[in-house]
This record gives sequence, C-alpha cells and structure tokens, in this order.
Amino acid sequence: MLRISFIALALCFTVQLYSQEKRYADTTDSKPLSAKVERKVRPGERLQISVYGHDELPKEAMVGTDGTIKYPFMKDIKVDGMTLEQFSNVLAARLSQYIGGRAEVVVAFAQEEMIEVIVLGQVNSPGALKIPKNHTIQGAISAAGGATPRCDLNKTRIIRRNHETGLREDITIPLETIIIETGNVEKLKDLQDGDIIFVPAIYGAVYANVLGAVRNPGNYPLFPGANVIDVIFLAGGPQDEASIRSIKLIRRIGAAQSEQLVDIETVLKAKGGQVPLVEPGDIIFVPAKKFTLKTLITVLTYTITFASAYLLYLNIQARKNN
Repeated sequence: MLRISFIALALCFTVQLYSQEKRYADTTDSKPLSAKVERKVRPGERLQISVYGHDELPKEAMVGTDGTIKYPFMKDIKVDGMTLEQFSNVLAARLSQYIGGRAEVVVAFAQEEMIEVIVLGQVNSPGALKIPKNHTIQGAISAAGGATPRCDLNKTRIIRRNHETGLREDITIPLETIIIETGNVEKLKDLQDGDIIFVPAIYGAVYANVLGAVRNPGNYPLFPGANVIDVIFLAGGPQDEASIRSIKLIRRIGAAQSEQLVDIETVLKAKGGQVPLVEPGDIIFVPAKKFTLKTLITVLTYTITFASAYLLYLNIQARKNN
C-alpha cells in the first residue's frame, strides 16, 4: 500500500523531470530523421529567433495568416510548411545579404504544440485535457491530478485509433515497472491527439471510502488493523471545519446498512479508548460543522462511478464532433 501511495505521489511531482529528459532524448535519438514527423511552421505560431551578434533584431516573430513572417528582410517570403531547419537556413541566407558575413541563426517554437487526450479511471481529476505533444502517459496522469492510491499502474492502458488502418488499438503499459524498477523512461510511449488513457483499480483490493470534510477524500486501501483514525489520516486528516465528534462509520451488511457514530475527540481523551476498526467497503463520513456546498460537491465527486466517467467521455466526444 505504501509503495502504491509513493508512486501516486511521485507522478504528481516528477512530470517536469521526465518531460525534460524526454525532450533531451528526442534531440539525441540515433534513429534516422525520415522515421520522425517533424513539426512544421504554421500560421499563427510564434517563433523565437536569435541572431548571434545582432541583439538589435527582434527576438520573437509571428507567422501571419498568409504564411509569411513579420521579420526584417523576410517580407513576402512564405514560411508556412517549413521545418525549423528549413526556416533557419532561409533566414540565415537572407540576413547574410544585409548584415555582412554568414548569419548565425537559432530558431525555436515559442509555444509547445498541444494535443487533447482523455484520462479516465483511478486519477484525481478524470476528463479531457490539453497537454504538450511531447508529454508521455506519465505526464498526462500528472496533469489529471495524479493517480489515486487504488490504482494499478502496471495495467495502465492507452486506447487510440490507428490513423493508417482506422482500427482501434488497445495498448497496456506496465507503468510501475518502467518508472520504479527500470527507470527507463525511453519505454514510455509518446501520446497522440485523441488518445484515451485508462488507469484501472487494483483487482481485489480491499479499501474504504472517506468522504466529507477531509483534505483528500477518496478510496484508500486498508492495512491489517486499520481503524477510523488511521483511514482518516490516509485521506490527509480532517479539515479545519470538520466535526470530529460526529463521524459516521457506515457499513453494509447484506442488504442492510448500519451506521456507527464515532466521537474521536472523546475517544482520544479517554485512556484506553477503543477506536472502531475499518472493514473493506466501509464508508467513513466526516461532517463539517456547517454542511457547505463544497462538502456536498466533494461527496458527489467521490461517489461517481466509472460508468459515469465514461458517459462524460462520450458527451465530450459528441460535442467535439458537432
């Protein structure tokens, strides 16, 4: 359980490190250039331009709707469809005619190219989101709020449509093994526009649901002997407005449901006070001293099912197609 929680936390904090490593790997890849689809300059994009020894020249320029760029000595020259290397060569040749000697030019995209993906399952903020094109599946999960403690990262899936065959592909990524055990981020697949990422729950995991006025409500795996206080602190502990004297431990017994009121304040003050143990499937509800709209939204958010999340995805897709 601690290992899974560590992985989920690591996903929230390491995306910048791995995205930087991925960008570095892209620049040093030994594969032939013909195997890659290079990004082209398009209307509306901003380019960062550096000309060695000529700080008076603009550092940034925009490609107009007509495909030309607003930059000295480049009037009426269409750059739409060029790669950065092609544009750099053209710009260097033009500048060399006017500034004397060979112009040393460095060009980069000022804005990262974005793609839209959908992240579902055991993440904290499921749904559609835009991420930089060079992000891996790890970056997408981090952008969706990180994985929950119930996730099974080794069965993470990418569902995408093959643009050549038109067929659907379903790819399983052993994310935990790749990141934690091998550390080989090269094995993390690049994402494509329209990808669906699904992070499943641990099969057969025993867990309890913590709702209400806690810092990180959600589902948490249980360890042997876990009591109500243990599980509440797995969820980050009570919020300032929490009423710890009227916590409810809700348990389903067959078709019936039982509720036990837990007064943590009294239990902690009493010497040898017994804190109720938590069983798989239990719900712990920590009420606020004043039940607010925020608390209600929290409860609704963490009782939503995967089916509801999938319906949300279908709704998003329908809006995109209209």
